[in-house]
Amino acid sequence: MYGCVKYLIILFATAGMVNPTSAQEPGVEVSVAYPVPGQKYQSITLSGAVSSARDALLAPLQAGVVEQLLVEVGDHVTRGQPLLILDSELARLAAQQAEAELAVGNVALNEAERLLNEVDALSQQQLAAKTLFQQREAQVANAKAELARLKATLALRQEIVARHTLRAPFDGVIYQRDVDVGEWVEPTSAVLGLVSQQNKRLTIEVPQEYYAYFTHLNGAISIHPDTGMHDTLTGKLERLVAASGSQGRSFTAHVALPDTSDLLVGMSAEAEIMLPELENKQVWLPASAIKQHPDGGASVFAINNGKAIRELVAIIRQQGDAVLVAHAREGQLYAISGVSRLFNQASVTISNRSEIND
Repeated sequence: MYGCVKYLIILFATAGMVNPTSAQEPGVEVSVAYPVPGQKYQSITLSGAVSSARDALLAPLQAGVVEQLLVEVGDHVTRGQPLLILDSELARLAAQQAEAELAVGNVALNEAERLLNEVDALSQQQLAAKTLFQQREAQVANAKAELARLKATLALRQEIVARHTLRAPFDGVIYQRDVDVGEWVEPTSAVLGLVSQQNKRLTIEVPQEYYAYFTHLNGAISIHPDTGMHDTLTGKLERLVAASGSQGRSFTAHVALPDTSDLLVGMSAEAEIMLPELENKQVWLPASAIKQHPDGGASVFAINNGKAIRELVAIIRQQGDAVLVAHAREGQLYAISGVSRLFNQASVTISNRSEIND
């Protein structure tokens, strides 16, 4: 009897410990969907402009007044061709003076050598002092040194005269002129723009999310000119600039064009690039599945056993209402509604379970 009473007391005490209000509350109602696998290979199309590896703003090597302007915008020029001549009268006079001084130096050396030869002949007959011979030798050495200095001075003056003429550093086309006859120019003043039509390339801006793929890009790139009058070309990634401006979220890439290309510098074209095999599996999800972070990141919520599990993802690109993301998994259910109310380990109720099971 005592044992039965004890059992009933324990039973009622245990029942009294149950809080009727502690029953599990319904979770956040969400709808879910499986991600759609992205393509193993994908292509992107980026617009760019044809540029040249040689594109220079030319400046004279001397200051002066423009005496002759020998080219105009649109002219084709060859390497070494004179483009512009500055007034060089003073420089020419200085060069002529150096030539005259050099002639005097030659005369002085010839005279010093003649006197040395005379003393040498007398000293062999013991008719001249040894010190006189040594003095004449010193005079010859001094005359030679002076002649060398005068030659260097003349070369300097002639070079200054030559630098009053601006010459083309390479073959190309004049596309800019910022000077006219009679103007004063400085060596820091760009007066002409010259661009080569050789070594042409298509310059494109690569979005930051594709930079990693471009570092492994070694396949052919299809170039589609925007003119409609040129055939599709095949290029190859020549250079990827591993730096960007502080305000930029893209990186510059140069796609080398064939030497036979007749595209002109400044024309526009589109580059169709097949990206290498994706290292991180990429899948498509509805845009509603993405939860944006204040720091610019993004996450999605995997649904397992009635719980929402936060997973960080990288958004590759958006197309309509779908988003291509990396780091999400195929075959995993993800919440596509009610995402704004979810947090890690939140309880959820799936509203479209029948559709998923079907």
